Amino acid sequence: MVEKIHAHAGKILRVNLSNGKITTEPTMRYAKNFLGGRGINQWILYKEVKPGIWPFDPANRLIFGTGVFVGTPAPTAGRLSIDSKNVYTGGIGSANSGGHFGPELKFAGYDNLVVQGRSRNPCYLWIDDDEIEVKNAEHIWGKTTWATDDLIREELGDDDIQIADIGPAGENLVRAACIVSNGARVAGRCGLGSIMGSKNLKAIAVKGTGEITVANPEKFMQLVDEFRERILSNNGMKRLMQWGTNYILEISDLSSGNPVRNFQDGYWDSKKVQKLSTGALEKYIVRRLACFACPVHCSRYLKISNGPFKGTEGEGIECTTSKDFGCKLDIDNLPAVIKAHILCNQYGLDLSNTAGVIAWAMECYEKGILKKEDLDGLELDWGNYEAVFELMKKITFREGIGDLLAEGSKRASEILGKGEKYSITIKGQELYEVLRRQKGWALGVVLSSVGGGHLRGAPQTESLRISSKEGKKFFGVSTAGDRTTYSGKAKLVIYFENLKAIADSLNLCYFATQYLSPYLPSPKDLAKLFSAATGKMMTGRELMLIGERIHNVEKAFNVREGISRKDDMPPERFFEPIKSGPGKGERLEKEKWTKTLDEYYKLRGWNVKTGLPKRSKLEGLKLGYVAKELEKLGKLA
Repeated sequence: MVEKIHAHAGKILRVNLSNGKITTEPTMRYAKNFLGGRGINQWILYKEVKPGIWPFDPANRLIFGTGVFVGTPAPTAGRLSIDSKNVYTGGIGSANSGGHFGPELKFAGYDNLVVQGRSRNPCYLWIDDDEIEVKNAEHIWGKTTWATDDLIREELGDDDIQIADIGPAGENLVRAACIVSNGARVAGRCGLGSIMGSKNLKAIAVKGTGEITVANPEKFMQLVDEFRERILSNNGMKRLMQWGTNYILEISDLSSGNPVRNFQDGYWDSKKVQKLSTGALEKYIVRRLACFACPVHCSRYLKISNGPFKGTEGEGIECTTSKDFGCKLDIDNLPAVIKAHILCNQYGLDLSNTAGVIAWAMECYEKGILKKEDLDGLELDWGNYEAVFELMKKITFREGIGDLLAEGSKRASEILGKGEKYSITIKGQELYEVLRRQKGWALGVVLSSVGGGHLRGAPQTESLRISSKEGKKFFGVSTAGDRTTYSGKAKLVIYFENLKAIADSLNLCYFATQYLSPYLPSPKDLAKLFSAATGKMMTGRELMLIGERIHNVEKAFNVREGISRKDDMPPERFFEPIKSGPGKGERLEKEKWTKTLDEYYKLRGWNVKTGLPKRSKLEGLKLGYVAKELEKLGKLA
């Protein structure tokens, strides 16, 4: 008798674009050790993408993972993990997005989708339950993501189809390219859109008519109701419901925590901040939007009805946009920032990687390293949004100076042989986060396995200023809310790294966990929901162990590619003091940073001097295969 599978669709779909071969395999082969979503994605990536493979090589995998709770009524369970090799770092590439594509893929019967090879001609993948077809996409090659959605839905005769696609940036292998679904739900960072473009894969369209069952419906729905109530009554979530994430710009400025003019300062003029504030944004909001199964509705649909950008409309903006295209480039014109956000969605550009390389070019222009004649006649003064729009187009189509900037600031500075000091990157990828004031936050960002990014392990507890009693109770770290100290922050970062790995494998929104508030669902709570959904008993401790296993697989992948302890240092700029505002004079300190790294590696069970994993740690996590391989490569401590 075949055991009934609950909470999973049960199959992993594999598509080889080189030879057209389409196969499936059982999800449960991987689920016990890696849950689903990002966990399964990363294990397949580690096993099948061997060291040294170029990210754009057909042998590289592009893997989509839905997660255990996706397709159920669990609040916020509409996320999608996409993983591949990172075009910036050479290590792991990973992104997580919302919307409705993930649930639709699961309703079609697939927990994960593994794409390999390269099509001879532009194509798109059409998944209609069990009917899978690789279709010609030459007529939509070159189109924006929005136009691609419209053309595919018209061709297939169904407006309800869910589509994940790339814009011209991905087709042209721009390293900042991302994968977009629902016109605005973006799997950004790591250049995943360019990897999709390298495979000549324009889009994946899916329609599913299946259903996802749970093992104990009564208990599951009881927990769902409890989770929903906790989410909706939480003050952090209430702020998201009311303002989205844009309110963070204003809060950050009160502590000199904004990336002003390519991180040269942390404090932006309060008058400029007000021009991009939540209050200023209100008049452009048409309606509020939410991802699948989410009660929060934190997104906004915006429309500009007058002025030079009249007619611009679309979903956005987030605090990321306000910081990247606002204070980082010194643009205090809100309609222009909205326009930049919309252009990124249409071109298929990641906000932070695009703004980061433009900020580098602007500072190089300011310092006289790049001149007007080097920039196709553009004057890259801070705040010149018209020049920014032109650069975005040039980057997307690799025209003129855009061809250089499409490589990212680190590679661009290496090609030029100058300007490297102004390339603010982690492991080669552009940085979004300010690092000087909050030590735990900074540690989590820099240690991120994907090369920067706060949504990988950086704690919010310092921003929340939780009490020492709360820090000790929830995370075992009494200093969790103290931004000034390095003490205890290694342990805190490890907690959130493991928690995020779980969230991305169950594929709940990270904001609906302890990341946003210690009073939101914990690993113990998530384990109860998992047990009711799957019928397999799980404890919070066991879940966190799986999170640790996933993180160690990612570490091993990076180690194979030569990423080491030397790459766990922040850019030199953050050892320089903040110039103005409430945080004036604050900075990171190298000696304390180094000691904190020692503590982190020790707690992780890795070699303190090299950062390499130890056999005992890997075998204890049931990763003996990984230990043997690293030993053969001389990469085991």
